[in-house]
This record gives sequence, C-alpha cells and structure tokens, in this order.
Amino acid sequence: MLEEQNVIPLYRQLMEQIEEKIRQGVYRPGEQLMTEIEMSKAFGVSIITVRKALKELVEKGLVERQQGKGTFVAKKKFSKNLSQTLNFTQMCHLAGVTPGGKMLENTLIFPDKKLAAKMGISQQDRVIYIKRLRFANDRPIAIEENYFSLSYAKLLEQNFDNNSLYDFLDKEYHIRIAYTKKKIEICRANKEEAKLLHVMEEEPLLLITSMAYTEDDRLCYRGKQLFDGENFALYV
Repeated sequence: MLEEQNVIPLYRQLMEQIEEKIRQGVYRPGEQLMTEIEMSKAFGVSIITVRKALKELVEKGLVERQQGKGTFVAKKKFSKNLSQTLNFTQMCHLAGVTPGGKMLENTLIFPDKKLAAKMGISQQDRVIYIKRLRFANDRPIAIEENYFSLSYAKLLEQNFDNNSLYDFLDKEYHIRIAYTKKKIEICRANKEEAKLLHVMEEEPLLLITSMAYTEDDRLCYRGKQLFDGENFALYV
C-alpha cells in the first residue's frame, strides 16, 4: 500500500512502485497491467492518481497505452544508428543482446532490370542471393536479403545461420565495408513476411535498402532489410 503521510505524492509513489517492478522483471515487456479501476482498488487511491502515475510512466517510455485494450509494459526496441557502418551482429552486441540467424536461401538468380541497373550488370549475369531471418535474443527482428556478384562465389559454399557475412568477407576476401548508401521506406508485411516476423499481415514494416562499398569505392553488395517496426527503432 501507499503511504498517505509520506511527503512524496501518492501518484509518484505508485509510479515508482510500478517502475521498480518493471526494472526487476516482475512485470515483463508486453505484459498487460491492471486496469485503472483494479489499480485504484489495489493501492487504495483515486482513479485520477492512477492516471497521473501511468501518464508519467508513458512519458518515461516504460508503459504503453493501447486504445480500447489497456496499459502494457513497453517492449524494449532494438535500434540501429544510421550514422554508423555496423552490421547486424555488431548492432546486437552494442545493444547487449545475442545475435542469431537462420539462412533461408543461398543460391544463384538472374537479377531483374532494377537490380541489374543498381549493380551495374546485365540481366543475363547471375548474382548470388542470400536470404536470412535475423534474431535478437531469439526474437525474429528482421528479414535480410543480400545480392553479390559472382566474384564472391565462395559465399555459395557457406552456411550463414549464425555466422557473420562481414566476418567472412573480411577473412576470405580481405574486404571491409567502408560506407553504405541507404534508403528508408515504410511497407506492408505480406503473408510470408508476417509469418517469419510473427506479425499480422499488412502490418507496417521498416524497409531499408542499401548499397555497401569497400574502401576503394567498389560496390560489394546490394542489401535489403525488413524490420518489425514494433520492436525496432532508427536514429541518427
């Protein structure tokens, strides 16, 4: 129960108690909290006090109010700093989460007109196509597709479930990505993408297309990443 005689306002006492339970993991990300009425009865305070406490928690990014559904503990978002040239594995390590992956395809394809133009090749020139589902702490975060020229043929012999493409390029070809050019868009999840990312079909996704270049300004690959916007944030 809260202490009415305490110099700390009741709403702040309530806010701090909820915040502490979130920090301790008693209330887990995505978990629904008690309703305002239930919370009012449980802590012996008014609805106004409860709403003020929840408002503070929303502003701190610890809880989320969903219209018609209730109040939920905010999910920790995985983030990408666009001002840095970091691969997925490096981003995970910086965020303190464990990276993972499942290779869905590693094959040769003929590029469409747009891809061929971007890569400066003919549509008759086959390219290496690698598609992976990427995880952070075993949670599906992104669908990643990369296109390489046949000069990187050794990629076809590899399994990149939990291995870094960047590390392989560095080790086998002595290539490091110096910079990338990115384009960011919003798209809608199709049936396959929704199934892989555990989201609803037609749910908004963040689409990042990129061109990665080596230190001598040569194109290394063209990439495409689809992120679940609910669990991912971009910043610069």
